[in-house]
Amino acid sequence: MILLIFVACQNGGKEPLPFNASPNLGQTVKEAWAATDSILITNGLFNPGITRYSWWIKTKISNPGLETELFFLVFNNPHINRLEVYVNGSESVIFTMGDRFPFHQRPYQDRDFVIPFALESGESRDVLLLTDKAGETLLLEPQLLNEGDFWQKRTRENLLVGLLVGWLLIIFLFAVFYAWELKEWSALFYALYIMSTLIWFVSHWGLGFQFLWPENVEWTGKSRPYLNLVTNIFFLGVILSFFPPKKHGKIIGIILWVFLIVQSILLFQSSFENEIKVSISSKMIFLYFTFFASILMTLLVLWYLIIQWRAKVPYAGFYLAGVLFLLFFNVILQLHQSGVDLGLPYFFFSFGSGFGLMGETTLITIAFAKRAASFKEEKEQLALEMLVQEKKVADQLIQVQEDERSRLARDLHDSIGGMLSSIYLKADKIEKMSHPTEETTQLKLLIKQSIEEARGLSHNLTPPHLDELGLEKALHNLIQSVTEQNNIKVKYYFKVKLSLTKPLELMLYRICSELLYNIIKHANAQEALVQLTSEDQTLEIILEDDGKGMDTQKKIQGIGLKNIRERVNYLKGDLHIDSNENGTTVIIHVPIKSSKE
Repeated sequence: MILLIFVACQNGGKEPLPFNASPNLGQTVKEAWAATDSILITNGLFNPGITRYSWWIKTKISNPGLETELFFLVFNNPHINRLEVYVNGSESVIFTMGDRFPFHQRPYQDRDFVIPFALESGESRDVLLLTDKAGETLLLEPQLLNEGDFWQKRTRENLLVGLLVGWLLIIFLFAVFYAWELKEWSALFYALYIMSTLIWFVSHWGLGFQFLWPENVEWTGKSRPYLNLVTNIFFLGVILSFFPPKKHGKIIGIILWVFLIVQSILLFQSSFENEIKVSISSKMIFLYFTFFASILMTLLVLWYLIIQWRAKVPYAGFYLAGVLFLLFFNVILQLHQSGVDLGLPYFFFSFGSGFGLMGETTLITIAFAKRAASFKEEKEQLALEMLVQEKKVADQLIQVQEDERSRLARDLHDSIGGMLSSIYLKADKIEKMSHPTEETTQLKLLIKQSIEEARGLSHNLTPPHLDELGLEKALHNLIQSVTEQNNIKVKYYFKVKLSLTKPLELMLYRICSELLYNIIKHANAQEALVQLTSEDQTLEIILEDDGKGMDTQKKIQGIGLKNIRERVNYLKGDLHIDSNENGTTVIIHVPIKSSKE
């Protein structure tokens, strides 16, 4: 930004062209040539502010060089309604151009008003110009440049235009991104505010008339005040939606809403008006009204933001600093356009609004970025809290399940197991008191099998000595018990180097035991493999068998497999089953968080 301001304030080493100016009160061209009471302009800058008249400008151009050279008379104002050019006392106009005429009528196709003169060595010409911008602000700083200086000036200006347009486009893309991410009106208004401001600059620099609407002379004169209203409306939309007047500054917020509505009405009304047919007095009243209304609106926005900032509303400080930055440049520009001579070059006033907007949009974009980051942090925090809450609820459910399992295991062992033992003793006593028969022998066998089944169910409900032995030894004992009671050979491999919590060991034990009992009950397998290994922060469980396989595409699956899936999902792991007629392989990966996490 400092570099841009430095470049903009350079005058290219060329002094402005001195000239005389006098108001056009109905004089003829001959009278204008002969006039001697015109205002003498010595510094080459003419700024009557909002003027009621068109003006006669007289100057002299010359070629001090030794060769014929092409010179350009540049006005440094791309918006003049009508410009007539006369040379060397002639009453015949040589060029007629302006915003009231199609762009192609200009003698030199440039965004500014540029008049080419081919001057021989030592040749001089008197030039008379009729500049009509009655009812509007008029600012002229004519320069006479040779071809090299002209293109150096244009290159510098094009650099400024390109950088400012590029900057606004980048900010616009950010604003669209924020509007998409934040899903709120303030970000959308901000994107529209940036785009309308960009179009206003394109019109202000004369690029709109040159490239976008070269034949639409009615829109050319109306475009800047129209787009200015659009920009004000969107900016108020940004302020009022980003800082809704709910608690702080409610009265000022209501006034700002009134300003927004009034400007919307003016915008709607101006859409149907022909700017060319509007009287000079009406134009001047409108410009003075918008001038003072803009000052009042800016002060109200400033005070509204101060109230928000003092109330410690988040991000109000960024908006306040941005508006102050833009206000600094706008005050200078408004004073200059009102006729106050501040002694600053044309470049500053042509691009000053752009510099102010760069600072403002930078600070406001930072506010949106911080707000987006805050929303993201809040969303992540909420997701974390929900995850913690879900885990807490799941842990409570699992604990309830384990408590219920423990109760059932005690009932099986102490109550039902005790009763079965008593029944077995009674049956044995009855057998001894009478002659043994096949019925008493089968009865004792059934009771004994029931006792073993109850003991097995009890051990399955509560893993025996898991806390004391650890997962590796508890699984080893489970596999040994299974192989002793069933006709199956089970290979066991355990190599886990990660530190496992007791609840996690219990969950892993449940998964492995459920898979192992599924193999026993349904696979008709002769051999099986149980393998637990770890790598990095992941635990891998593999169970294989050579049984008859299972239908993995079956939608309705058994309770055992459903329980296994639920436990794996609870552990944030993944389950993969590969099965065919030669057997089944189950692979489970479970992420294990370190103690620091």
